[in-house]
Amino acid sequence: MRLLARDLKPVTLMKVNGDLYHGIRVNLQSSVNKLLTQAFDIPFEEGDFIERELKNGIKEKYIILKINYSTNVINMDIEKVTDLTKNRGEKIMEERERIVNNTNNFYGEATGIQIQQGTNNSLQEQTITQEFNYAKVKEVLEQIKKYDSMFDEEYGEKAPELRNMIEEIEVLLQKRENPSKIKMVLTEIKNLSIGIAGSLIASGILATIAPIL
Repeated sequence: MRLLARDLKPVTLMKVNGDLYHGIRVNLQSSVNKLLTQAFDIPFEEGDFIERELKNGIKEKYIILKINYSTNVINMDIEKVTDLTKNRGEKIMEERERIVNNTNNFYGEATGIQIQQGTNNSLQEQTITQEFNYAKVKEVLEQIKKYDSMFDEEYGEKAPELRNMIEEIEVLLQKRENPSKIKMVLTEIKNLSIGIAGSLIASGILATIAPIL
């Protein structure tokens, strides 16, 4: 794929550690949430932010969700930070209620509930546990922990609460606990991050968690 010079505009890469890379030439296609570039010398990472300034002076921020490298172009999936927060926020309570209900159904008493003949709760739990991708959740946690040095600044007095939730999930993963328990804590992290208005770090955490909920 060849990128035309007329389609390339300068943007700034904002790294998680605070490093900035200015004047990177990219083809940012906001309508399809894509970013193309041939800047192979720039250390792009998933979870980093891209900032571009429009002609009217307004600045837009995007988070890098996925990076695909080919021979002559870097193809990234991105999402606008404001859209991300809005979309996640509208559904957070609905998702939280769904997860809680699933947990209640799973651990609740069987009185009045018909279970398929030949199965039992422990067998159902085993099936769900086997299908749950514990490794992916661990990978997501490691991605979130990259932001740890900024938790206090971004989350303020809620930073210790966030760290405790991360530690709780790590313990649940080690014990290979029921997926519903893990998802409940992930949802609490998501809910906490939704409440941090205008935070790029919180938006990054939201984007990182979204695929596993």
